[in-house]
Amino acid sequence: MTPLIRSKNAFSLVELLVVVALIGLITFMSLPSVTSMLQVSLGTATRELASVTKEAYNSALMTGKVYRLAYDIKESSFWVESGPTTLMMDTQESKEREERRKRFARLGEEQQDTSGGFSLDKSVTRTKKTLPRGVGFEDVITEQSPDPITDGIAYTHIFPHGLTEQTIVHLKDSRDHQSTLILEPLTGRTRLVQGYLKKEDVFAR
Repeated sequence: MTPLIRSKNAFSLVELLVVVALIGLITFMSLPSVTSMLQVSLGTATRELASVTKEAYNSALMTGKVYRLAYDIKESSFWVESGPTTLMMDTQESKEREERRKRFARLGEEQQDTSGGFSLDKSVTRTKKTLPRGVGFEDVITEQSPDPITDGIAYTHIFPHGLTEQTIVHLKDSRDHQSTLILEPLTGRTRLVQGYLKKEDVFAR
């Protein structure tokens, strides 16, 4: 019987199994590093948002203008806008009235400016800031919104006398790690809590 001749360039089954096992081991060992990187990104995003909030608060005190933080939930970005020296906060009645006006307004009226006199304040945020890759807004809760805002743009208003609209900002990464940033109503300070803190646990205090 003619003996089988093995090619020098071929791999045995054992060698292939060893290679597959090594690849699996390397992948398994790299998972904690990926998770740690995501957690760092989440922490970085939360701290940067807190820093921007403090800058907006100080600017409102110094300039006498109303400032607002804008959170674009879909685009995972945020920025600061400045506006007039006075501002009337919306109530449920005023929101319903404005909704009815828009519903029956003519097309030309719908194209009017709806910024309310606010514009990007480049002294605080030169451009719109984007959250780190893999991190996004889960929702934003304010005193004006009875339900969490999960789409569109949400706002936190900061007034010249130091009063800040109490807000809860929930962020999460692609592995569902969650972080809660709380904006205090009187001092403008921020408080960071790991995990998802419900509005009942904040607004009830």
